[in-house]
Amino acid sequence: MPEAAPTASIPGARKAAILMVLLGEDTAGKLLQHLPRGQMSRIAREVVDLGPIDPAVASQVLREYFVEAIRPTEESGGLEIARRLLSRAAIPEDQQDRLLGRAASPAAKILAPLLDAPVEVLSAVLAEEHPQTVAVVLVNMPPQRASRVLRALPDAVRAETVIRMAGLRQVRGEVLGDVATSLQEGLRGRAPAESEGALQDAVERTASVLANLSRGDARQLIEEVKREQPEQGLALQSRLFTFESLLNADDRGVQEMLREVEAKRVALALKGAPEAIANKFFSNLSERAATMLKDEMEFLGQLRPEEQIDARRELVELALKLEADGRLTFAEVEGAGEGEDV
Repeated sequence: MPEAAPTASIPGARKAAILMVLLGEDTAGKLLQHLPRGQMSRIAREVVDLGPIDPAVASQVLREYFVEAIRPTEESGGLEIARRLLSRAAIPEDQQDRLLGRAASPAAKILAPLLDAPVEVLSAVLAEEHPQTVAVVLVNMPPQRASRVLRALPDAVRAETVIRMAGLRQVRGEVLGDVATSLQEGLRGRAPAESEGALQDAVERTASVLANLSRGDARQLIEEVKREQPEQGLALQSRLFTFESLLNADDRGVQEMLREVEAKRVALALKGAPEAIANKFFSNLSERAATMLKDEMEFLGQLRPEEQIDARRELVELALKLEADGRLTFAEVEGAGEGEDV
C-alpha cells in the first residue's frame, strides 16, 4: 500500500475544495446545498485557486472522506465531550463548572451516560421503571432535557412522576449511582437497533455518492474502507456491486466465472432471476451445458431466501476477484450502484 499523502497540513476548506472537484459537478452541487453560505463561498474560492491536484493528495482526500462517512459514531456530545472541548480551550476546571452550570453538578456526572442517550430511547426505558425511579432521574437532569423526556413519557407515568418529583428529598450519590447503572443496562439493550439503522442510512448515502464515481475509483475506495471498517466496507460493496450488475460483465469474464463455480451455485443464483441475467449466463455456455443448467434450476424446488442471497453474493464476489486479476471487465454504466442488495 502506498504511503499516505501529507494531507494533515492542508486546510479544511482546501480539502473540501479538492473533494468537490473529485466528486464531479452534480454530486458536489448536491453536497454544497447543505452547507451555510459562508462555507460554500470559502470552498468555491478555494476551487478557483486549486490548480492541478496531486494524484496522491487526491487519493488520500477521497480515502479520508469515505472512511469517515460511514465510521460508526458512538458520541454525539455530552458532559465529558463538553469538558474536553473547554479543556482544549485552556479553561480551568473551576471555570468549566461555572460555564456548564447545573450540567456539571455531581448528580449530572453520575447520570452522564443517561444525559447523552437520545430522548426517545431514554423515555422508552424510563417508561418501564417505577415512577419514583423516573422522578429521581428527571429531578437531577438539566431542566430543559428533563422536560423533553417527561413529554415523551406515557400520560399515566408522567402524572405520577411529577407528583413524586415535587415531594422528592435529596438522594444520596450511591443511590443515584445504582439507578444510573441499572438504567444503562436498559439503554444498552435498545442501542443496537438504533445504531444499525443509522449505519444503514450512512451506507446508503455513501453508496449513492460512490455510484457517481468511476468504477475503478469506487472499488479502490471500498477496499480502503474494508481495511479500516470491514463490516461497513462489505455493506458498501454489496450495495454498489449488485447481482444485476453482472449484466455489464464481458462475455469472456462470464465464461471465466462459469469455469470456477459449481453449476449448483449458479442454478441457485439464477432461479427466479430476471430473464436478461439468466440469458447472460446461458449464452456463455454450450447448448448442452445450458440445458443441463436449466434442468438443475428446475429440480431445485422451493428455495430459502438466504440460500439464494448467499449464492448471488458468491457470484458477485467472484466477478470482483476476476476483475481485480484482469480476467473480467465491466462496462461503465451511469447509476451502476442502483439495484437489489445482495
